[in-house]
Amino acid sequence: MGLLFNSNQEINEKIKSEFGDLDNHVLAFKHNDVKTDLFKWLVPGGLYYTMDSSRTFILYFSNKGIHEEEISNSVKRDFLLMPWHEISSFELKVKKNKAILELVHIGKKLGYEIPFTGTIFKGNKENLQKLESKDWNRI
Repeated sequence: MGLLFNSNQEINEKIKSEFGDLDNHVLAFKHNDVKTDLFKWLVPGGLYYTMDSSRTFILYFSNKGIHEEEISNSVKRDFLLMPWHEISSFELKVKKNKAILELVHIGKKLGYEIPFTGTIFKGNKENLQKLESKDWNRI
């Protein structure tokens, strides 16, 4: 949904006004494991799967933690902070055209797919490499 309703300019303005820079973020889709995907696909004709897997997020990494905002229809929401001390697992799997970020925040497993190609995903690969080299801005 975020792909249809938001432009790069709107997203960048939101990030810059909130955090002051554009180097510490990536844009991502929600990512489920295979078991969850299959279950959601089987629920009423796959509609839930379609809606759930197309959710788009801004992920901003600071020394405080990961700031997340869903940008489905609007960028006018607030960021949710997931502090580093509440994240018990953090794993990145880099593939050819995307990366999968899986983490556990207060016992809940979360997954994000970070594409490297596409209109609003320009800069994802470079920003991801910068974040990895800075250890995700963790203290």
